[in-house]
Amino acid sequence: MQNSKFRYYNGEVFAGKLSPLVLALFCLNHPAFAADTVPPAELAKNLEFSSSFLQLDDQNAVDLSRYANGGYITPGTYSTAVYVNGMSIGTMDVTLRERKDKTVYPCMTDTLLRQIPFRYDHLPDHFFDKSGECGDLKKQLPEAVTQFDSSEMSLHIQLPQLYVSNNARGSVSPELWDSGIPAVILGYNLNGYQSTSGGYDSKSLYAGINAGLNVGAWYFRHNGSYNWDQHGKKKYDAINTYVQRDIPFLRARALAGQANTRGDVFDTLPFTGVKLATDERMLPESRRGYAPEIRGIAHTNAKVTVRQSGAVIYQTTVAPGAFLIDDLYPSGYGGDLQVTVEEADGRKQIFNVPFASVVEQLRPGATRYEIVGGNLRNDYLSNQVALYQGTIRHGFTNWLTGYGGMQLSQNYYAILGGAAVGTPVGSFSFDVTQARMHLPGTPEVTSPGQSYRLSYSETVNSTSLSVAAYRFSSSGFMDFMTAQQTVDAMQHGGDMTSVWRSRSRYSITASQALPENWGQLYISGSVQDYWNKNGSDKQYQIGYNNSYGSVSYGLSAGRTYSRTGSEDTYLLTVSLPLGRSDSSYRPQLSMQMTHDSNGRTGEQATVSGTGGEDHQLSYTATAMNSNQGGGQSGALNAQYRTPYSDLSVGWSGGKNYHSESLGASGTLVAHSGGVTMTPYTSDTFALIEAKGATGASVSGYPGVHIDRFGYALVPYLDPYQMNEIILDPKGASDDLEMTSTEKKIAPYYGAVVKVKYGTKTGTPLLVNATLNGEPVPFGADVLDEQGRSVGSVGQGGQLYARVEQEQGALRIRWGKGSSGACQIRYHLMPMAAGQKRGVQTFNSVCEPLLSRRSTDRKLLAMQDNPRDTGA
Repeated sequence: MQNSKFRYYNGEVFAGKLSPLVLALFCLNHPAFAADTVPPAELAKNLEFSSSFLQLDDQNAVDLSRYANGGYITPGTYSTAVYVNGMSIGTMDVTLRERKDKTVYPCMTDTLLRQIPFRYDHLPDHFFDKSGECGDLKKQLPEAVTQFDSSEMSLHIQLPQLYVSNNARGSVSPELWDSGIPAVILGYNLNGYQSTSGGYDSKSLYAGINAGLNVGAWYFRHNGSYNWDQHGKKKYDAINTYVQRDIPFLRARALAGQANTRGDVFDTLPFTGVKLATDERMLPESRRGYAPEIRGIAHTNAKVTVRQSGAVIYQTTVAPGAFLIDDLYPSGYGGDLQVTVEEADGRKQIFNVPFASVVEQLRPGATRYEIVGGNLRNDYLSNQVALYQGTIRHGFTNWLTGYGGMQLSQNYYAILGGAAVGTPVGSFSFDVTQARMHLPGTPEVTSPGQSYRLSYSETVNSTSLSVAAYRFSSSGFMDFMTAQQTVDAMQHGGDMTSVWRSRSRYSITASQALPENWGQLYISGSVQDYWNKNGSDKQYQIGYNNSYGSVSYGLSAGRTYSRTGSEDTYLLTVSLPLGRSDSSYRPQLSMQMTHDSNGRTGEQATVSGTGGEDHQLSYTATAMNSNQGGGQSGALNAQYRTPYSDLSVGWSGGKNYHSESLGASGTLVAHSGGVTMTPYTSDTFALIEAKGATGASVSGYPGVHIDRFGYALVPYLDPYQMNEIILDPKGASDDLEMTSTEKKIAPYYGAVVKVKYGTKTGTPLLVNATLNGEPVPFGADVLDEQGRSVGSVGQGGQLYARVEQEQGALRIRWGKGSSGACQIRYHLMPMAAGQKRGVQTFNSVCEPLLSRRSTDRKLLAMQDNPRDTGA
């Protein structure tokens, strides 16, 4: 079939494909082709076209006057890519209408206008009130220019810079943020584990949930976990329950319920109350929240549990060898993490990961704040403790940021002030905290003190990250939590030495790329000592990574101090791919050797890979050997991502022990159209609705397909930023036609935004149409029975359309009134049950609208030699 769309040349529109001779004659007589640099808007002014080039018997059959003032397309509704000053704002249905001078303009509906990043304070009064059902932007803003390119199905809107937001690249106006639809959300993470070691059986179950209810812009959330142990307690821990609502004009979020303070100035604290705090993700090029990486070594299939402030916030099963947890979702920005690695043979490793962030600098004029009021939430304190806290940071210049804060309670106060300074050698911050604690009823028992903190951070080309922090506290200083624990201990007969008080703490993290491909060196460590405790807490780690061709290798050494003494650990790793280099499924072989100061050594080899069309299957097989009675052992682990849930299974066994584990994770979302499931867990979703597109996939999200009800959940959206969601019809029915496949949304954090894609199902037709014995006019529009444009007539009167009904009519329009239109009636060939319809091709006479012949006999007579191409 020939291309039937209009084509633009230097701002003008040609209908379909003209012959080289006609095009040459046109170009010779058209001055526009002699001025390559003239803007298109200045080319099309009161031009005249000769219909003789179209070789029509009736030279008045096609009204060419509609092309006299620039590119023309027949009025109708089209799925269109919209651009504003060259920047894409998404694809949407755009309705075109005709003015009195026969020029066409796009309807600027309220939905379309809200997608444009206007400077709202510069728009004329009542600008949106004038849009109505089909506003003309030219009348609302005379300086505006709109151009519709039908060859690319795109609408280009040019606006003076006065009316367009000049925010930083990537920013999105709050007017475009979408709070989503009413929905019920349930994210789950299930892990069952059992082990047998030396005749001792142990079974445990972990179930973590992230539940939510969205009503308008109000989001209710509950996070908790249930822990069951065969020989221990069965307990459900409610991590937090709260309701939140964004306040866009403040770039902040209000929250009420159980939550945590942010922890960027003071240490994070759990509370029950209310909070108002800015969210940097609402700003252009914002930085996401920080969470530390957790690294460790498992000798068997081990259960890893992460706790913060005594609550379990993460649990998973890891395969033998070095592991990395970098997808942690902590409940705050501060507060050390306690990591427990429980081996299948009963051994346990327990270590802490420091979790503190260096105060960052802000841009000039930027402000961040947090206001909290309520009660401290801690199950280990006997009395209820009030907590009132306020923090603020403000950027004064490019190099100076000031920050401060205050904490108040019935028995405690703390005031903090400091500054962050940027220098050519890195960023420094220094702050001082003055605090005072007293025991109610005994005014003489007080503990005033100061704490001094110095931090340093640097990021340069050769150093990916370098952070160092030092804090010294006087003997009387207590932070908020230490003070409350001390008060509680004294009320129960203890003294001020019952709770350890920090004296000094030093931490460092650095990663340095060595010159000339010599690899990368990294170090980390922390040291902390106390006023009322002997010794200190220490841990160090140093490592080196490099590669040679496709072989990667690394060496690391670490030392950890605990109550029972210190332990040194050494690790050598080598990994290389197996199989053909052009295969995306080739497995990876990893080998490692470990040695510690207790004399234990071990070797292991692991083969891992993926399978399936979307790499939905992942697997690892590990063989191990160790001394000191460990002997030989092995482990198998597999993970399979179904369309509804992410399933995992593991087994390991060795001398006198074995273990098994089962896991599942995913999310369910209940909405007005039913319940939709996904194997992914996320806090912000897009709910795609594409009725009839079962099997279609979402580009960039492996395993996300439209289900049989016409829905799919897209996870991991960036809140307050434009997210492009592209629907790929591959995998859907051959009878499906998508009216749009690409849309953009900017969701609130925690929203479920509904994204609706128009679909058409039916049989494709290829018709050779004639009128009075001649092909129907070239370039004429083809409309369906609802009046929507479904194509144009190509050369030889050939047209293509997709129809849903077994029989009906298509309207061909090339001029004004009934004399400029005709209609084609069709009747589809019968098909056997279950047989797929291909493109049906037939010849047909186009009936003038003045002659309404509609009997079935004449209708069948018009379809000369129908045939099915089987395409």
